[in-house]
Amino acid sequence: MNRIKEAQEHLKNEFKLYNDASSKKLPDLELESPEKLEALLESVTRRESLSRDKKTPPATKLKSALADNLLLLDNFDIKKAKEAGKAES
Repeated sequence: MNRIKEAQEHLKNEFKLYNDASSKKLPDLELESPEKLEALLESVTRRESLSRDKKTPPATKLKSALADNLLLLDNFDIKKAKEAGKAES
């Protein structure tokens, strides 16, 4: 459970950085709701793909943090999977 707390803190930080740099704010962050996190990920991805100006902040780190949290809520730890893959090599 420590890993999910770490991932949630990282997501909060990335969310704040993105929102502070964005002219149009994102909806509130609901860390325990996979549906809300998934909708937020889709929204950020759509916003990034439709952006024609340079005023939209980069969203790569935010999208990565969202995906990490979604996987953890689904009981899959990508960090552990990567480490296991490296150990097998």
